[in-house]
Amino acid sequence: MKPSDSFSHVQPRKLSSTALCGCLLMAFLLLCFMTLIKSSCSNASTTSVMKLQLSIYKNVSLFSPEESMAEQVGLNANPSLSFEEAQVSDAPIEDESLPMESLDNKSRVVCDFTGENSDTCWIDGDIRVVGELSTVILASPPIDNSNQTENRTWKIRPYTRKFEPATQQLIKEITVTAAEFAPLAPPRCMINHSVPALFFSTGGFVGNYFHDFSDVIIPLFMTGRRFNGQVQFVVSDFNHHFIDKYQPILKRLSHYPAINLDADDRVHCFPHAHVGLLSHKVLGIDSSRSPNGVSMPDFRDLLRTSFSLERSYSKGLVLEQSKNASKPKALLILRKGSRSFINEAPVMSTLEGIGLELITAGPEEAKNLSGFAKMVNSVDVLIGVHGAGLTNMLFLPANATLVQIVPCCGLKAGCRYLFADPAPDMGIRYVDYEIRDEESSLIELYPRDDAVFKDPLSIQKRPGFFDFWNIYLNQQKIKLDVDRFKTTMLSHILQSTKT
Repeated sequence: MKPSDSFSHVQPRKLSSTALCGCLLMAFLLLCFMTLIKSSCSNASTTSVMKLQLSIYKNVSLFSPEESMAEQVGLNANPSLSFEEAQVSDAPIEDESLPMESLDNKSRVVCDFTGENSDTCWIDGDIRVVGELSTVILASPPIDNSNQTENRTWKIRPYTRKFEPATQQLIKEITVTAAEFAPLAPPRCMINHSVPALFFSTGGFVGNYFHDFSDVIIPLFMTGRRFNGQVQFVVSDFNHHFIDKYQPILKRLSHYPAINLDADDRVHCFPHAHVGLLSHKVLGIDSSRSPNGVSMPDFRDLLRTSFSLERSYSKGLVLEQSKNASKPKALLILRKGSRSFINEAPVMSTLEGIGLELITAGPEEAKNLSGFAKMVNSVDVLIGVHGAGLTNMLFLPANATLVQIVPCCGLKAGCRYLFADPAPDMGIRYVDYEIRDEESSLIELYPRDDAVFKDPLSIQKRPGFFDFWNIYLNQQKIKLDVDRFKTTMLSHILQSTKT
């Protein structure tokens, strides 16, 4: 799937908090999914594609995760024990550079289906991976057979966004089973690995810049960091562009070339395996639940190392009085098409007029990930209309500022959920500027008394949410009230000098 605009999808818990927030997030699902269909399902009929699109919104808006359970072979269940804790051996750690699991020689399967965002399985023992069957087999008998049940086969879709059932249907399922319950004898090993395997998918909404990080890269870091590079990535729904684009990051997390599970017909054998990625929240990590307490500052350290980013800290938006003092540097992201500026030149002049050293960048500059990461890291403030480009806040130095320009009408809650909420854990300051109706191109397309302005909720309720997405995210362009915007910026600059 090729890159598209960012607007993630909110979990059921968030959906209930505000109808417009949920609607906006579900509407963006259409944009991502339409792009996915175009690249992956070109042979599907228009009717079948639309039916699947409509089912996505229905599932996202109505889905409530059923009570699930953790299942284990060879390890007694402990409901109070999180999966991150359960997979850690009680044996003394003689070498902290090694994953704790590598010191545990027990033969077992530990699966956790209780997470809101993902399912995961940890396996110890003689593990055989049959790629052509998408199957992981524990060939050695699990210890402690006293609590066995008839079912000793588990199905895992190794992608986050578990709360979106229709999204999960786009992910290839991996079967985890113990050999004594498998229909056939375990196959012989063709390639033996001495390091653990970590299984994940690059399907779903991979190809959208926001989802690349929120759905895969950050969860992959959180799950795999503790292996210190001594881990073999095994990738289903293999996306070559993703693997190539993010190689500077991936090679820091694994010292071995990724295995394409879909195309490799050899039987790979491992002493340990982790199927699925841990995931807590949008563009973030809950360090109180993550392995070894890894956090977003740790992830941003990884990004600085991966892309040779020089700045770890920004002086902030402080305008010095001295003529020789350097100006705070700002990067203005210029979109093309939807949500682009109608009055680019006045916006740029306004930012320069308040004392910022301004640089601009569009889609072409962003194609070079390494170069663009360095550009973002060089500035003190990143400014842009809501979209996937704001994901680049990840490369800002600490104490820098993200300014999100929020389109009308009533989209603020959803926009803040995606970019304001993650900012504090990154050490980033956040400001938003919500445009008024008069600053939107929609006033030229719809009467002022139209439901577009008066009742966005009614637009949300139209079947499929296509109209909501098309009107507010696709049709809308921005004609910024530069005087009003200037007041917002100066107010933040004044506040920055006090804190």
